[in-house]
Amino acid sequence: MEQDRQRTDSINIAMQRYNISKPQQRRLISANAANLTACKYCGTVHQRIKEQCPAYGKSCRSCGRTNHFANVCLSSRRQPSIGKLHTVENASAYEEETVSAEVLYSSEVIGAVQSRGKKWFVTLRLNNRPQSCQLDSGATCDVMCLKDKMMLAPDAHLLPSDTKLKLYSGELMKSLGLFRTECVLRGQRHKLEFEIVEARQKPLLSGSTCERLGLIHFSVPAELNVIDNQSKGPLTKHRLLQEFSDVFTGPVESVPGEVHFDLDLSVPPVQCAPRNVPVALKQAVKAQLDQYEADGHLAPVTDPTDWISNMVIVKKPDKLRICIDPKFLNLALRRSHYIMPTLEDVLYKLPKARLFTLVDARDAFLQCKLDTASSYMTTFWTPWGRKRWLKLPFGVSVAPEVYQRKQHELLTGLSGVEPIADDILVVGCGDTDEEAEQDHDGKLLELMDRCRQVKLRLGIKKLQFKVKEVRFHGHILSWEGLKADPDKLRAILDMPQPENVKSLQRFIGFVTYLAKFLPHLSEVCEPLRRLLDKDAVWHWLPKHDNAVQDIKRLVTDTPVLKYYDVTTPVTIQSDASKTGLGCCLLQAGQPIAFASRALTLTEQNYAQIEKECLSIVFACQRFHHYLYGRDEITAETDHKPLISIFKKPLLCAPKRLQSMLLTLQNYCLNVVYKPGPEMYISDTLSRATAAGGAPDYAQHTVCNVQQDLDVLSQINHSDYLNVTDQRLLQIKQHTETDESLQALKYVVLDGWPDSKEEVPLTAREYWTFRDEIGIQDGILYKGQRVIIPKSLRSEMLTRIHASHIGGEACYRQARDTLYWPNMQNEIKDFVSHCSACNEYAQAQQKEPMMSHVLPTRPWQIVSMDLLNYAGQDFLLIVDHYSDFWEIELLPDLSADTTIRRCKVQFARYGQPDRVISDNGPQFACEQFRRFSADWGFEHVTSSPRHPQANGKAESAVKIVKNICKKAKYDGTDPWKAILHWRNTPSEGMDSSPAQRLMSRRLKTLLPVANKLLEPCVVTGVLEKLRRRKQIAKLSYDVSAKDLPELSIGEPIRMKPLPGDRTGRWRLGSCVQRVAPRSYLVDVDGSLYRRNRVALRRAEQLPIQAYVPPARAPPEVLNAPGPHPQSGGNTAVLSEGYIENDIIQPHVPSSLSVPNTPARREGGSVSMPTGAARPSPGKISVALRSGRVSRPPDRLNL
Repeated sequence: MEQDRQRTDSINIAMQRYNISKPQQRRLISANAANLTACKYCGTVHQRIKEQCPAYGKSCRSCGRTNHFANVCLSSRRQPSIGKLHTVENASAYEEETVSAEVLYSSEVIGAVQSRGKKWFVTLRLNNRPQSCQLDSGATCDVMCLKDKMMLAPDAHLLPSDTKLKLYSGELMKSLGLFRTECVLRGQRHKLEFEIVEARQKPLLSGSTCERLGLIHFSVPAELNVIDNQSKGPLTKHRLLQEFSDVFTGPVESVPGEVHFDLDLSVPPVQCAPRNVPVALKQAVKAQLDQYEADGHLAPVTDPTDWISNMVIVKKPDKLRICIDPKFLNLALRRSHYIMPTLEDVLYKLPKARLFTLVDARDAFLQCKLDTASSYMTTFWTPWGRKRWLKLPFGVSVAPEVYQRKQHELLTGLSGVEPIADDILVVGCGDTDEEAEQDHDGKLLELMDRCRQVKLRLGIKKLQFKVKEVRFHGHILSWEGLKADPDKLRAILDMPQPENVKSLQRFIGFVTYLAKFLPHLSEVCEPLRRLLDKDAVWHWLPKHDNAVQDIKRLVTDTPVLKYYDVTTPVTIQSDASKTGLGCCLLQAGQPIAFASRALTLTEQNYAQIEKECLSIVFACQRFHHYLYGRDEITAETDHKPLISIFKKPLLCAPKRLQSMLLTLQNYCLNVVYKPGPEMYISDTLSRATAAGGAPDYAQHTVCNVQQDLDVLSQINHSDYLNVTDQRLLQIKQHTETDESLQALKYVVLDGWPDSKEEVPLTAREYWTFRDEIGIQDGILYKGQRVIIPKSLRSEMLTRIHASHIGGEACYRQARDTLYWPNMQNEIKDFVSHCSACNEYAQAQQKEPMMSHVLPTRPWQIVSMDLLNYAGQDFLLIVDHYSDFWEIELLPDLSADTTIRRCKVQFARYGQPDRVISDNGPQFACEQFRRFSADWGFEHVTSSPRHPQANGKAESAVKIVKNICKKAKYDGTDPWKAILHWRNTPSEGMDSSPAQRLMSRRLKTLLPVANKLLEPCVVTGVLEKLRRRKQIAKLSYDVSAKDLPELSIGEPIRMKPLPGDRTGRWRLGSCVQRVAPRSYLVDVDGSLYRRNRVALRRAEQLPIQAYVPPARAPPEVLNAPGPHPQSGGNTAVLSEGYIENDIIQPHVPSSLSVPNTPARREGGSVSMPTGAARPSPGKISVALRSGRVSRPPDRLNL
């Protein structure tokens, strides 16, 4: 039942997707439910009972016979058909769906081809049901009607198809989708792809499908080719290029089919951070990107993508090449493991070979189109938005296998044509040269026709046309047979004779490594070993020359040079000396081929790590046809820093190393370390290169993107930096005089030792990233960043901070082009010392909350503040325990009036233990001090300009104003609103302010039971208050941090006062710490008290710094406690309180104030000209900004 339900669901989805008519839907669903098939007599669906068949007893209009209809008549008369079909438009090939969505049905031929009049039919079995198909050599695609498809494979999903079908009459017909299946014919499987249409017609097999299945065969009489060739004569290179100019010089297009990347879903996608493009290259890069887009190789991306790689720019002599760094993408790609053909696969096909032509695909990878999903995987960053490759990009690990498989599919069936990698070999065979030439020309013309048909473009530069011998995959193919490539052996045969004991030791070590493959080696080496005796005198004789030559012959003989085996793991061993490169290809420890070459003068100046990497590049390019497409290649090196550079992202390497690593992306390398003494072969070859420079060896490339070794020497780091030539010259001159950089330069050129202790002390700080350091033109680079000498760092810091941006922004600006050890910290330190930045700094980050001590009973701790509403002044008092507040109208703002209103409330609710207020003149005066002493409560004031310290009162003021404004808007009585607020339970407390203060509910206009109005003490208040404060502190402290304490005499900068349009943080000095977060500071000769968050540390003292008194005034308290003169009624906030930090010193009655008015500024009093600074025994009056001065009882705070 479950299978039937799934089957019906798949049919419903298919019918909805392709808009099948309702009658057809009903018939198909009914047929599926009853497991019925179409009747061969009437063409409809019904049970197999002849009486139920509509055609039973009826006559056919076509043949006149009974019991069948004309639409299924098998007579020779013409059947209704949809005509010959021709594909006229193919907007895009189908996109591959997931494996679970694709169902392949296997079929086999169960009947031979039959002729029915002028038509040919063949019967196939599909899904255990026979199906007759018509052979139509004129059709260009396979076609099946929807009805047949649903009858044969109702569960199979249709793939999207943009193909449009054109009838013989010219009428267009839309394809409903693509149906994929398999056909087994003569033991071989063949894939079939049917375009599904609505028209009722027997399935058609196209001409190409019929030819592929071997059902029909197209042949041209041989005499026609002979006559045509004889009429035009032998094929020449000029004629070839002229007749097939579109193949050799036409624009690069896409070959049939699309490439799909299979991802390992367990590897998470990586979106690399974008990198900057050097300003000097931006215009050229933009032009190249535009050209790629115009050619259809790239497309812009605006949709979100999981994978984003970085762009890599390869600068060539005549142009730029844009590539991507697919390091992370390659880790996620699953390889198809297509077997790469080798020379052994070709040799047995070359009997009587006399003529050869070798061609290569032009921009081979760019001829392979990616499907949409794979294209988005190749998305990469550019300064002009993201781009994606529409064609197969260079560097993707699966590209060689994908291209090889694609090329084999395109050229299958061509005799005498052998494609390996992007090379295509055409062989002409025959007993005579004339026969071979005719055979060669015919095969080459067939290849050209096929290339034109599939739009495969070939290159002209590497064309070797109709030659007697050709160098092909490490060997030479000639009419005489297979020859060894002299370049394989030249490195050893041309090796110079040893000149001293050390060079002879290397030579002996080289051959000793190969001893098990060399017969009679000990006998041949005996004369040479005598020169290595302890007491032997160096004297080179002819017998020594003969011994060396004999050994070379043994080394290059067959027992030594193992024949390459594609199934055996391969190892390359490479090494670089000061003057040369050497490499060897090994399998099972036995050498396959040797190579070496001398370094050019430019290459000799490379850093040692660059030389070692260059030796691997040289080995891969020299042995390209052995290595290309291998699953894993072991590369042995004796340079340890090279191991880590292969594990890092491409952009971490210097520019020259980037180009080398990009070249090596074509090969699946596993770089391993092997000690130098164990690498006899490559070490000897690199140190004993043949005289005369590098040997001329064949370079075989794929997609023409393999970098030639001479291109590497043209890479200039300065082209990728936004640095002028003058500045580079300056850096070079200072580098030459920098002791540490000169020591570093020596280590880089000579090679890093194995341990850090062996590095000179001045260069050890570069040990951690030694694999990233390179040198060019006397300038050292870390990756793409130039290393700045010590003498230039101060100037660079000034230039980096020229725009006065922050320390992090300065570092982000400099890190792409500049480097020196500890650069980030030095930049931050330089920015922190900048006078301009300190003068106009932003506000500091807030500090963690310091909560008030929790009261244990009502009215124990209260806060008060003044508020102004509707032109009237009020005094607000709020209880910390209950949140209950009272407001009193103030006829004036004098201290006496404020004190009288306080007495009214204290007489009503009781005397508090502590009163917290701001520094208003009503509170910071002698009258209020006496009031606190008389009533016996502690008065605590907050820091000026820091209202958060009196947050309880500030919050209550906000509530009162909101209630009054809303009541005024509604025209209601504000006192009723205040009554309801006091009687409403507080959030998270389950009790109202009135209940917590009076232990009873207040009667309001709302109905209430008398029982609820009875007194009842509220419990658990303290725990709920503590919980509420903890939650508030956690939320507040998320973006807060502690600021370091200030010391006495330390230079500081004070936050600008409100209304100060300059925004300058004024310079001053710290005079005294009066509370945990409150300080007395001297700014411009005036004393201020400020919270720590309003003070910044400065690096220089003001010109006229305040000199603190010899001893602190006894009135200034650092901790809560009884005042020595006031009887313990005044204190500053202790460590247990929030930032209510204010000095409230006692002012003696004999204190006099000068008659000259003081200059008020921002809560301070500046002494007038000529006025004497108060002596240590006297303290100036302090006023809060915006308040009225009431002399003489004020302090200068």
